[in-house]
Order: sequence, then structure tokens, then C-alpha cells
Amino acid sequence: MASSRSSLRAVGASILDLSESNPSRVGLRTPLEGEALLDLFRAASNLRYEPNPRGLLAPREALAADYAGRSDLGRAPGRGCPRPEDIFLCASTSEAYGWLFKLLCDPGDAILVPKPGYPLFDYLAGLEAVETRPYRLFYSHPAGWRIDLDSVRRALEDGRAKALVLINPNNPTGSYVGAEERRELVSLGVSFGCALIVDEVFYGFPAEAPAADPSGSGRSSFVGEEETLTFVLDGLSKRLGLPQMKLGWIAASGPAPLLEEAAGRLEIIADSYLSAGTPVQNALPGLLASQADFAARLRERLTRNLGILRKVLEYRNSPHRVLTCGGGWTAIVESPRFLPEEELALGLLGEKHLWTQPGYFFDMEREAFFTFGLILPPEVMEEGAGAYGEYFAGLGG
Repeated sequence: MASSRSSLRAVGASILDLSESNPSRVGLRTPLEGEALLDLFRAASNLRYEPNPRGLLAPREALAADYAGRSDLGRAPGRGCPRPEDIFLCASTSEAYGWLFKLLCDPGDAILVPKPGYPLFDYLAGLEAVETRPYRLFYSHPAGWRIDLDSVRRALEDGRAKALVLINPNNPTGSYVGAEERRELVSLGVSFGCALIVDEVFYGFPAEAPAADPSGSGRSSFVGEEETLTFVLDGLSKRLGLPQMKLGWIAASGPAPLLEEAAGRLEIIADSYLSAGTPVQNALPGLLASQADFAARLRERLTRNLGILRKVLEYRNSPHRVLTCGGGWTAIVESPRFLPEEELALGLLGEKHLWTQPGYFFDMEREAFFTFGLILPPEVMEEGAGAYGEYFAGLGG
């Protein structure tokens, strides 16, 4: 597929990337722009290098205060919040995964990862000589996605799995971890001595409440989880749409003895890298202060684009179905399997100049599914969804 796209571009073809996930390419206004953004990086303190393996204190204090003041975390504000000393700054969530796999696993150990899910974990785990084991997500319409808890339990039984990776909400399914699922997963972590690594980069971007949870009350963050060792990941890439700033963080929590030991060892790992830049660390408090406006505007775009997809592709007697999307930046569309997914994807590219990621990229259990980036400009989403529907209409005769 990639070679076909390169060939089209070589002859000057314009390709519409329906799976776009880069916020810097879709006309989104960043939290601060122009001089206001530059001012954050002109501080004289940026000329001083004061290495701290956990990151500079001021940005960690700002993050701790931010978590303490949020009302969308599924708990009373101020309860179960990370302290500044529980937060580790790094260059990205990908780096955070690498650090945590080093911390928790020896070569040959295993981590549990969701399927469907983003394929990045296989690469990151492989770099640490760690095995990935899938646990299953299943879908029912319109209730949405659920975690197959039995598959998690089976994957833990031999004792080799040292960490359970949760994406809250998952990418690409958009499913948050429900309240009942959370209780059971924490219990399994305690029973099997398995840490939780919870990626919450999309947490602040709910899209629609599943039919089984119309109030959205099942959404809850793992920040401050005290029963089992837990590491929550987030960063500027999604929180403020600034992937180019290269700053992520880990918020650690758990039973005091386990947390103290893990934090001490994680500090040694972080001290070996010291990867977070001083200017972006110093800028973080100012950036966090402007995040609410960005999040509100982006949530409005996510909701609008889901509405466009449903309007264009779920007409009366339509062969397409837009799967329930609790949150995140991606929607999944189920379409007729007139051809194998790879051939459908190549047909969309060759005939309509549409690039989209097929379900097999994410280990979907059957075909045919394709992803749509909900951060696209709405007019681009409408154009792309229309061309997508036309392609399938042509196949259906």
C-alpha cells in the first residue's frame, strides 16, 4: 500500500488521508500561537541546565495541580492525585513505554496488550526483548466495545506477564475502560502481581456515550490508583495537540512500599536518558493553563465529524455502519467485504485517491473495517466520506 501511495504522489496525484492523526496538519489552532507561544520559550531560565531525573520541579507541580483540579477523572477532585514526586517527565509516551518495560520486565517476560489495538507495542516490546500477549476486545452494536476479562485472566495465569497495558480510551476502537471492567482489572493486577500501564493520551476527548452508558459516567481515569502498581501516561502530543514539542509524562501510584521501590528504580532509568528538554519543561505550566479552550474546540470537531460520517454513510438501507466511538481521534467504519481488505484499500487509493488504514492493521477479528481520523477539517471529512461511499457503491453494482 505504501509503495502504491508513493507512486501516485510521484506523478503529482493529490491523496486525501482519511486516517490522519497529526494535529499539526489539520488546521487546528494550538493553545498558544505566535508571540504568545514564543514568549514561553524565551525565559532566561532556559539557558540553565539543572538535570533532574524526574524532570524539573515546577512543571511537575503544575501537572500535580492540574490533576488535582480536574472534575472529569471519575473521582472527587483532590482525591488520589499524584504528588510532584510521583511524576516523571520524558520525551514521549513511546519513550515512557520503553522505560516501563525496562523497569517491570526481564528479557523473556510478557506484557498484555489489547487487540484490536495500535501495533506500536509489538515494536517497543521487541526492543526490550519482551513478549506481547493479546487480550481481546469485542464489539456489540450499539453498546460498543468491551474487554474480554476472561482473556486477560488466561493470559496472566502462567505468571510471566509483568504488565497489563490499557489504552483509556483505546486506539482505534475509542472505548473507555468501564467502571466494572476497571474494578476487575485492578483486582487481577493485585492477584497476579501485575502492574498496570494505562495510556490516557486521549482521555480528555470523549466523542459519544455508548448506548449502554448514555450518561458517560463509566469513564474514569486510573490516575492515583492505590490498590496496585499503576503508571498513567499522557503528554503534549494529544493533550494540547503539540507532538512537535516532545514532552510526555508518567504519573505513578500504588501501594506505598511498591510505589517507593518502583519510583526509585524508575529514577535510575530516567537519569540514564534525561531526554526532556529544558525549554519545553519550563513552558509546560503556561501551556497547561491554556488547554481548556483547545480541548473544547477539538471535542466539538470530533462530535461534528462523527455526525458527518453518520449522515453520509448511514443513510436508509446503507451497507455501512459507523461503530460506536466513546472517545479519541479515530472512528471505525464497517463496510461490505466485496473484496479482501487489502484489495479494498488499494482500490480506494487507486480509484478515489483515498488513503485509509484497514482493520487488519489493528488485528480486527474480521473484515472489512476502515479508520477515519476525526480531527480532519469537517469539509475534508465530508468530501472523503462521500468518495468512500461512492467507491463501495460502484463495487456493489
